[in-house]
Parts: sequence; C-alpha cells; structure tokens
Amino acid sequence: MKKIPYGKIDYQKLIEDNCYYVDKTMYLEKLENNDDTLIYLRPGRFGKSLFTSMMSYYYDVKSIDLFESLFKETYVYKHPTKGKNNYYILKFDFSGISESKEQDELIDSFRNCVITGIDDFLNSYKIEYEYNKEIPADDMIKLFLSYVKGLELDHRLYIIIDEYDNFTNAILEGDTGLFKNVVTGIVKSFYANIKIYVKEGVVGRFFATGICPITLNSMTTGFNIATDISTDIRFNSMIGLTHDEVKKLLEEVVEEKDRENIYNLMIENYDGYLFNKNSEEKVFNATLVMYLLNYYEDFKSIPEQIFDNNITANYEKIGNLIKLEDNKYYESLLNELLKTNGIIGELKTKFNLEVSFSKEDIISLLYYFGYLTINGYDIYLEKTIFKIPNKVMKDTYNNYFIAILEDNDIEFNDEERKASLKEILETGKIEHISNYVSEVLKECGNRIFMNFDEKYVQFVYDILLRKNKLINVYTEYPCNNGYADILITKKDKLAHHNIMIELKYIKKSEYSEKILNSKIEEGKRQIEEYSKDKRLVSPLKKYVVVFSGYECKKIVEI
Repeated sequence: MKKIPYGKIDYQKLIEDNCYYVDKTMYLEKLENNDDTLIYLRPGRFGKSLFTSMMSYYYDVKSIDLFESLFKETYVYKHPTKGKNNYYILKFDFSGISESKEQDELIDSFRNCVITGIDDFLNSYKIEYEYNKEIPADDMIKLFLSYVKGLELDHRLYIIIDEYDNFTNAILEGDTGLFKNVVTGIVKSFYANIKIYVKEGVVGRFFATGICPITLNSMTTGFNIATDISTDIRFNSMIGLTHDEVKKLLEEVVEEKDRENIYNLMIENYDGYLFNKNSEEKVFNATLVMYLLNYYEDFKSIPEQIFDNNITANYEKIGNLIKLEDNKYYESLLNELLKTNGIIGELKTKFNLEVSFSKEDIISLLYYFGYLTINGYDIYLEKTIFKIPNKVMKDTYNNYFIAILEDNDIEFNDEERKASLKEILETGKIEHISNYVSEVLKECGNRIFMNFDEKYVQFVYDILLRKNKLINVYTEYPCNNGYADILITKKDKLAHHNIMIELKYIKKSEYSEKILNSKIEEGKRQIEEYSKDKRLVSPLKKYVVVFSGYECKKIVEI
C-alpha cells in the first residue's frame, strides 16, 4: 500500500518510498511552450519545493536512466517533451535563508545557499573547480558561470531556484529598510549576472518559485527577462490540489464511510484559493491535505487539530504585514477584514519601495502570503474582490485579534467562557454567552472597534465559540435565500444541540421598544426562511438576539 508523502519534498525519495504522487507533470510541456525564463509565485507550503524537485529529475542529463522508474506512472512518461534529460541542473534552495535582522548575517546566509548550489552541481557532474567561498555571492555566481561557459558542455544549464525571495519574507515582517539594502545590492547583482549568461546561451532555461513579487520588482533592471506566470490561468492549479485530485486521494486512502465527511472538512479548512479572477477552479493547500491524510492513514480518524502548527500558527505575520512600516491604513484595513471576511483592492504586481506602502500594497501582500485569495472582480471599480479563503485562515485572523485584545490589556475570563459553552453544549441555551459577549464588547469599547455594528458582535461570538472542540461554528453560513449570522453544529456526542442565531443591532441613540420589536420580527422571518435549508440538521434551536450599543437587549427563541 502506498504512503502519504507528508513533509517529503525530494521527488526521487517520494517515488522510491512508494508514496502517493499527485501528478503535475502535464505542466512541464506547458512551461516549455512558454518563455525560457519564468517566475511562479504561490503562498508557502503549497508544494513548490516538490514541484521543483520533480523538474530537476526530469530535466537532468544524468537522470536519464531513472526516467522510467521515476516517471512511469505520470503523464509525461507517455508525453515526453523536447527538454527531457537535456540540461545540467543548477539548483539553488533559498528556503533556509536566515531570518536574522542583521544585514551581515542575511548576506552570509544568502552566500552559503549559493555555495551549496554550486557545490552540489560540481559533485553531481564530477567537475573540478576551485573557488573562493569568501567572496560575495554575486561575484561567485559570475565567476562560476564564466567557468562553465569555458567548459563548452554538451548541454546547457537549467537554473531552478526554490523560494527565490525567502529572505524577503523574513525582512517584510519588520524592517523594509534592511530588505532594500540587501536586495537592491548583492541580490540584484546576483540575478543580473545570471541574466548575462542567459543571454549568452550558457543558461538555457530558468525557473524560480517564490511567494511575493517584491524581490522581483526590486531587481527588475538586473533581471528584467523573467516572465511572471503566477496569474496565468493555464497555471492556476500547477501548485496546490484541485477538487478532483483531492477526491482521488480520498478514494485511495480513506474508508468509504468517512470520505464525504473528510472531503467537506477539507473544503471548509484547506480550500478556497484562486489565483486568476477568470478561473473557476479553486485549489487546496497541498501540505494541509497531506497532514490530515497522513494522520488518517495512521489512526483511521481525524486529528483533533485539523491544521499543522508549522503552517498556520504564526498569526504574527498577519500583524506584521498589516502594520508594515506603520502605515496609516492599519486600523481601517483590519476592521474591514474582521467585519466582512474580505476586502476590495487592486491586485498589485509591482511594488515601489521608494514610497510608503499603500493600502492596495498591503492587501496584495496579504494575498501573496495566502491570507487572502481572489473572490471575483468588481467591473465598476475595476478592482479585485478578495476574501479570507477558509476556516484555517479565519482562525489565524481570530488569533491575531485575540493578541490585539491582550496587547490592550483585555483578557477573556476563562471561567465565564467555559460556563457559556457548558450551557450551550448541555441545554442549547445562549443567555450566558450573549451576556458575556456584552461584557467583552464593553471592555473593548472604542479602543478596538471602529464604526461599531452587529458585525463586531458576531465576531466576538465567533472568537468565544471557536475555542470549543465539540462543536463546529460558522459565521455567514449560506443557506436558503441568505446567510445565517451564526450556525453551531455538534461534532461530538457530548454536544447535544444544533443552534442558529440571527443577530440584530440598534444604535444606542436610536433605540426604542418599537424598533426593538421590529428587529425581532425581521429576525424571525429571516431565521425561519434560513432554517428551510435541507442541509441543516434537525432538531435546530433558533434564536434572534438584539444588541443596542454594547448591551444584549433581547434573546428570543423561535
């Protein structure tokens, strides 16, 4: 039986260890039919490293005897391309770049990655070359490529770079000045020297993966020959897993009785990524899918924690991006995201680091890092509609918001929270949690919330409820002719109730008994319509809850 390749990024080892491989080799001919020098951007942990590893084995002249054993079950085995086993592979992996904020350490780390790439090349092809490993990386690559040119090899080089901008990721989490110093200097020169030997024909092809285009833009004059195919609809699903690919994996790994449940769980938590506004094919985060399937393969059950801490726990990245260079858009951007789960903006493909980051820049960076995804296009505003892609990313934002509360000396009372959840689990009542939500809102006040309305009320309910592992919590759940504000469904036998809550809000200055009753009647009509949705599990407890200001004024069970 084949194994789930969770954490494996070496293609040969994956095949030799009899692991499942989701075939992406059909994209090789598409890449060859494109330009010779390509950049491909995707969020972290989507599968870029495995893809570049597969490319290396396919194109490497010394892997010709391995072609059948490595590729016999793939598309490219029956449809080989002109480039098959036709290049010397020079591969650089910058995923291990130091996250130091010290310029000298970053430059040293970059140089060490270049040294590793050159040494691997020399060892692989048994080439003798003595060189000074103390000189800057840009000089090092120039001298090395000049030496290779003099060898007059029978095949050209294919330079493959994994995570070309990884040091960018570290620097953008705080010190953009440091980034400018490093990238516009030695890194820009490094790529400029590669460009020379692309033009001279020593380098036949170039392919680099990364996360965001800031590095690419910053070295434009040094490497303006690269074509960015990240938003090309033909490559929307080259990295990540499509719905059909996930379904096929589930058929191979998961018992039939569990498939539908796990598939729906994956859609909710790992799916939703779109990288071209005209594409209809959303993709899953590949590493998270493999994480869950790896656990299931071992224990025949779903892990209590459906996300890998190594991928999603660092909510500080969101804060660092949103607050980049202390931009003035921080509060409005954060509030819009928290209230609507999305935002409208121009998708930037170029960044000018000589001026301050704009709101559009920050929105685009959140997209490139995977915290937002494309959800359509507004033809009137001529801007992209972005949204938070899935529940895992929504929880990451929630964790960041909790950190904001803690920074403002606002802490959740754990005893109150437990008492609220106990009432929900055992009786299906929501009085305790509604009153506690009111207390939290009062404590936050205007320090945290801007233009207060029912979305903030919904958000605090969401934060408090999501901490329980016995229930599923959904906000803006799509159901019959609308969206339920909050839906709580049981996922453990210790939870006894499914609950729908419709929230209504009245400004404190406008409150009256007449308006209160009107809001209640409106909520009743909505919740009765929503509850006709056949997907909802019965019995279903239904509530209309009305807030005025920070105060919970009325709870009506329908």
